[in-house]
Amino acid sequence: MLTYVERTRIIDKPESVHLNYDETLAEFHCSATSDDSTPVMIRWYRSGKSIPVISQRGRVNVTVSADGTFLSFLVRANDTDGWAMVTGVYQCNATNGYSSEAAEFSLQVDPLPVPLRPSTTPKCKPSATDSLS
Repeated sequence: MLTYVERTRIIDKPESVHLNYDETLAEFHCSATSDDSTPVMIRWYRSGKSIPVISQRGRVNVTVSADGTFLSFLVRANDTDGWAMVTGVYQCNATNGYSSEAAEFSLQVDPLPVPLRPSTTPKCKPSATDSLS
């Protein structure tokens, strides 16, 4: 007897995000559907490496929900080094054991603006002959 299993399909794809350096939170959602008899498992990847389903604390707080549908990054405002640690291309991968589908997205953060350098040109002092008439 041939059993048909519905192909895994991602129905809520994460979208690429472009943040300012002073923002503190990036959130991504990914959900998928498949045959009721084969549950879908979602995993997140960055540069081909799996992001574990645990919270990682430190300079950057990374959280993946227990069901895998939610990924978030919490970074202090204006922490360009912290954001640099998570900037890149990510992938949400959904599988039911028979088929899989992946959605790729990116997280980009604008760098901290470079402060203007003070002018090195000497300022002219008004001479005695200059008058304010």
